[in-house]
Amino acid sequence: MILFITILGTAVGIIGTGLGGLAALFIVKPSSRFIGVLLGITSGIMLSIVTFDLLPESYNISGLATEILGICLGVLTVVLVEGFFPVVNNSKPPYNSKTSFLKTGLLLGVAIGIHNLPEGLAIGSGYMLTSKMGITMALVIALHNFPEGLAMAMPLRLSGTSAFKIVFFTFLAGIPTGIGAFIGAILGGLSDFFIALCLAFAGGTMLYITCGEMIPSAKALHKGRASAIGIALGFIIGLIISIKL
Repeated sequence: MILFITILGTAVGIIGTGLGGLAALFIVKPSSRFIGVLLGITSGIMLSIVTFDLLPESYNISGLATEILGICLGVLTVVLVEGFFPVVNNSKPPYNSKTSFLKTGLLLGVAIGIHNLPEGLAIGSGYMLTSKMGITMALVIALHNFPEGLAMAMPLRLSGTSAFKIVFFTFLAGIPTGIGAFIGAILGGLSDFFIALCLAFAGGTMLYITCGEMIPSAKALHKGRASAIGIALGFIIGLIISIKL
């Protein structure tokens, strides 16, 4: 089962970011509004899944104390990672940059790879709880990774990087999802406490990344209402996924 979960997590990461990279090759020049709406929708989906899946399941398994501990550890981990890798925190959306497209794309790739690790953790620990939970997490994270792959690929494309390298780099950024899924499956197999802790940990990291980076980036790219409407639409989509899948 652990092998299957690891393969699932790796496939989700690679396919999600990879499809975003492929899509960038066919988009002539995406507008800031288009990217802002995409980020808004994925932000809403992430918030909804954290609210209605990850955190409630963590609470039901091991109670409020474990849930709060997991959230705090998740947030702290991202903060520490940002301290060691300042580019994760300081990277600007590539669509506002006029120079250094190659550097911007590669730095975004580093940031995306780091963020994919806790997302894989949600897949692994969720699958150890129930296969339904794991598949739901996999689907949501694949959707979430698509605009990330697109955001990474566009500056690489503008830098003149070959199509093969663009797809290869976006695939590479998705691999940490499989590593996270493996860790989540190992810890989740030890006890219910670790399942609950991993779910809350993943929820904490996703809350921090979504509220601290994705939503502000969506609003920075487009000052109008479109990104906010995208967030609400994504939240509804995430709610449907949580209830129906």
